[in-house]
Amino acid sequence: MTRSIIYSLLVSGTMLVSQTTFAQANEKIINDTMNGSVSTIDGYVPNMSITEDGKTAYFSKGTYEKPLYGVFSKKELVYHVYRAENINGEWTNVTQLDVCPRYYSAKHPTVTSDGSRLFFASNMKGTFGKYDIYVADIAADGSLGVSKNLGPKVNTKEDELYPSIYNETLLFFASEGRDGYGGLDLYASQVVNNTLTTSVNLGGHINSNSDEYAIQLSPEKKLGFVVSNRGFNNTISQYTVAYGRSKNQDQYNDVAKNDEELETVMNNEAYEYVGTSFQDEE
Repeated sequence: MTRSIIYSLLVSGTMLVSQTTFAQANEKIINDTMNGSVSTIDGYVPNMSITEDGKTAYFSKGTYEKPLYGVFSKKELVYHVYRAENINGEWTNVTQLDVCPRYYSAKHPTVTSDGSRLFFASNMKGTFGKYDIYVADIAADGSLGVSKNLGPKVNTKEDELYPSIYNETLLFFASEGRDGYGGLDLYASQVVNNTLTTSVNLGGHINSNSDEYAIQLSPEKKLGFVVSNRGFNNTISQYTVAYGRSKNQDQYNDVAKNDEELETVMNNEAYEYVGTSFQDEE
């Protein structure tokens, strides 16, 4: 595939910067930098994920809670997913969502721009390993359907984290359970209705021997933004990569040479993801 073709593929098959993903909570979607924060416990922490109309946002945070067993057990860090509503320019009606059973964690939520599906990472019972990527349908009234595991085409025996959905169907996420370049690598899979394609590593121009957490593309600038801890002393920073016919190709890594990775994920055979429900433990 030529560079012009890969640029068209990225624009049409991935994301429009005006759509939801790493957005700040003031309805203004930033198209030249990633959003989020750095935590001594979690490393990179994504910011809110906001629907395209700017009315609903999803985020996660951790709290220390007593475990299910052990009277004298120490409190453990448990993550919950929350929803907030934008009413007259203010975020309010913050609600904790029951996307997984008690005593399990759910974090890194990302919502499709139309607000119809929520993707997140959870370590609930039934995962293939540690944290898996799940999806739940969102009804018109805001209620959530059953959380469904995306299955072994996405999830492994290790951690899958930081899901982000672009253009309604292209899922990016970080995984440490495959033979990649080292640490967490970024992967992509097409998710359409209840089917998905085999996950594909985004390649060595995006991934490194350190951890890559998230990626955002800016078609207008023909640049991508990757959050990674590849800096000095594992510093978490944003790194810029170029693709397509960018004037900055001499300045940044050129990911257009990795045509085959994105072409593969766009054309792979689709598989149904695993239907996994949960019941709250008494």
